[in-house]
Amino acid sequence: MPHVLGFALNWEPELRGLFIVLLALAILPGSVYVLLTTNLGARVGFLIAAAGLFGWMTVMGIVWTVYGIGLKGPAAVWKVQETVVGNVAASPSAVLDGFPKGWHALALGDAETAEAAAAADPVLAPASGSGQKGIFTSSSDYLPVHAFEKGGQRYFPGWSHPPDFLAVKHKPHYLALQVQKAVKAVTVPGQPPPKAQADPSAPVVSVLMVRDLGALRQPAAVTALSCGTLFGLLVWTLHRRDKEAWAKRQEVART
Repeated sequence: MPHVLGFALNWEPELRGLFIVLLALAILPGSVYVLLTTNLGARVGFLIAAAGLFGWMTVMGIVWTVYGIGLKGPAAVWKVQETVVGNVAASPSAVLDGFPKGWHALALGDAETAEAAAAADPVLAPASGSGQKGIFTSSSDYLPVHAFEKGGQRYFPGWSHPPDFLAVKHKPHYLALQVQKAVKAVTVPGQPPPKAQADPSAPVVSVLMVRDLGALRQPAAVTALSCGTLFGLLVWTLHRRDKEAWAKRQEVART
């Protein structure tokens, strides 16, 4: 269609995408508006077409909000707060006071631990072109040895243990990942490579991370709320016009 209309924008994909979206809006809602205008007039046709559009967007926004799909915001990620080499007690962070007492141990094979390890890699071993200096040269130079978590309980303000549907707030969720330098294994010709092991004599590096919950559903919720508000205003306007029309018909009938 863009080529037929003479808009061959292959050299600028952003403008091409914008043009396709505008063209779709003109063809789909625009054709409905033109049809309604020919039967009901420009004003009433616009109100009905806009009410249908925003009503559909409200339903889509609700579905996106419930399932976390469609228009998404930033997802939840682990963010590194501090890196401690050696004794954790030397950390000034109050979260690590008495570590590991009060912390829950995690298995190294858990999905949560794997996600945290991936988030810690850019801090422990930054890429060569990043201009940052890390403790290790590459992610193959160290191995995770322990993982602990603390916090993350859901609650309602003023209520520590509410039902799940009321627990809308979260306490800070921390994770401490401990790694050690990996022992360089010697590969024997004809044998499978040995399993990587951590050097027990190397100092333990503890990475303290906090969970950033992100805002995955926020854009969808804002879309649903704003479109729902506009839909309500348009429907109310149509209802008011109908009441005025009914009142005029009754006056004409009396006369």
